[in-house]
Amino acid sequence: MKETDIIDPVRIGKFSLGYFRWSVTAHIFQPKRFWKYCTKQVYEWKRGLSLQFISLTGIYTLLMFIFHTDGQPFITSSGAQMLIWLGFFIYIAKSSSSLADQIGIRSKRVVYLTVPVSIAEKYIAHLLSTIVLYPLLFFAAIVVAQYASELISSTIRGEIFNPGTPLQGCFSMWKNSGFTTIFFVTSVLSTIATFTLGATLWQKNSFLKTVSALFLFSIVFSFSCSLFLTNEEIGSAVSYLFIGKFFDNSSNFFWLINTVQIAETIILGYIGYLRLKELEINETKR
Repeated sequence: MKETDIIDPVRIGKFSLGYFRWSVTAHIFQPKRFWKYCTKQVYEWKRGLSLQFISLTGIYTLLMFIFHTDGQPFITSSGAQMLIWLGFFIYIAKSSSSLADQIGIRSKRVVYLTVPVSIAEKYIAHLLSTIVLYPLLFFAAIVVAQYASELISSTIRGEIFNPGTPLQGCFSMWKNSGFTTIFFVTSVLSTIATFTLGATLWQKNSFLKTVSALFLFSIVFSFSCSLFLTNEEIGSAVSYLFIGKFFDNSSNFFWLINTVQIAETIILGYIGYLRLKELEINETKR
């Protein structure tokens, strides 16, 4: 036997360990497979996404036409800003809850869970669609509605066609400081994580049940505070935070809220993933 024929167990062990790590990683997440899955999902959703785009465009065109004022773009008014951002967060929450449509009925759940893609890839694909795809669709509809409403107003009412720039002033309220920008991002992410978790817990009427759960939680939290704290203690705490020195600098307020929302996003997002994985395990046992 030649010296080169001697098997080095250390080298074999390192190779085996490296291969094991690579194979496990590839099983959990593979970029090429993930990209194919995402593009396939978008292709299959094209009809539903088109209907959503048309519906959003129609609703906001009508609203902008009804409340339109001559002389300035309606989209720059505070009323328009409120309607747009209220609709945005409702739309994002409803889109996050749409995961329940794929795992609600058992026949759909079997199809969804048996697609040869890991649960991690399915979960990340869902999160990406709610973070990227649906917001893009929403604001594209707003831009079309912005110009369509101005065109209709100028044609029917004889008003000056003045649509302004696309989405003019929409993001101004989030650009006051870096803290408010981060607050917007964390608010979106925490909303997505919360309603995605709700979709894994309640497959029927997921959106309404999640809203109800949040409302019930706020009541229980308020009752618990009143139960364990006296009115004087609550009053002194509020006075310290909002009247005292802690929130004299508004950045302290946003740091606190942003930290809570980041923690909420991570915790609820991870629980949602575990819940989806649990559904897969239970389905394979049947």
